[in-house]
Amino acid sequence: MDYKVQKPDRSSRPVRFFNLIFILFFLLGCERSGASSPTPIPENYVLTVVAETMAALPSPTQAEALPTFTATPANTATPFPPTSTPTIIATAAPEIPRPAIQILSPGAISKTISPILLKSYVRPGANGIILIQLHGEDGRLLSHDLFPRESVLAEGAYISIEIPFETRAAAELGRIQISTKDDLGRPLETESVHLLLLSVGNNDINPGANEYARAAFFYPTKKTEIFGGTLPIIGEMQAYNDNPVILELLDEEGKKLGTRTLSLTAGSREKFETTIQYDVDKQVEARLLIRQADEKFEGDVYIHSQIILINP
Repeated sequence: MDYKVQKPDRSSRPVRFFNLIFILFFLLGCERSGASSPTPIPENYVLTVVAETMAALPSPTQAEALPTFTATPANTATPFPPTSTPTIIATAAPEIPRPAIQILSPGAISKTISPILLKSYVRPGANGIILIQLHGEDGRLLSHDLFPRESVLAEGAYISIEIPFETRAAAELGRIQISTKDDLGRPLETESVHLLLLSVGNNDINPGANEYARAAFFYPTKKTEIFGGTLPIIGEMQAYNDNPVILELLDEEGKKLGTRTLSLTAGSREKFETTIQYDVDKQVEARLLIRQADEKFEGDVYIHSQIILINP
């Protein structure tokens, strides 16, 4: 025979509770009306019994407990971050390099007596060779020094030498020229300064050149590879004089592969953009030169160069 366990009828709990309250009040009423009672009930006994009765009742289960409502705040719009102001990234201007040859003293148009004390920084050429020459007003060579000097400094080797000379007059214009060549004998760098050579008197030395190169190539950079027969060039230069500024492209043997002439204002630092046409049938490690002839002496007053790779 199957027995089914009867679940307690929890709905009857409130009825039994109120029946118990009613009986207690009834007994109290009887006592007040004169009916005898076996045992008197203290005044606050009713409250105690009620409290104990309530405690004795079984607690409602989780399912029977009143639902707890958690207040949910009304939806609020999430603020978007403020519209960002576009940041403009400034493109730095190309940096002007230090000169490969910097004549510290004497400066241009200094008045000097013999011997001249020359101070300079020079990045040596092939095998560390540096050439220093002093030319007189009529083009004659007053002094010639060729010597090796190694250096690992960015500024180059520090040179301090005395250059003796003799003049044919009380004073004449002279030019000190410092130059270097690469391992193939091609011009590498040349820097010059004009002086007033005195036979007697005192030195009056002007400051030397600044620490920035007179000319710079911004494009092509060193060892840039060029294709197609056209070499684009971007750079700037402070011209010595009003003579044309010449751009040349030399092959390994020093032969010209192309040339371009620029007209720049003397004393002003000017940017330029131009091209040189060339024709080769294989890759060539060419040297790109920018140079300017001296207006008072034979030869170039300034040369700056850079290696590039040109292809057909």
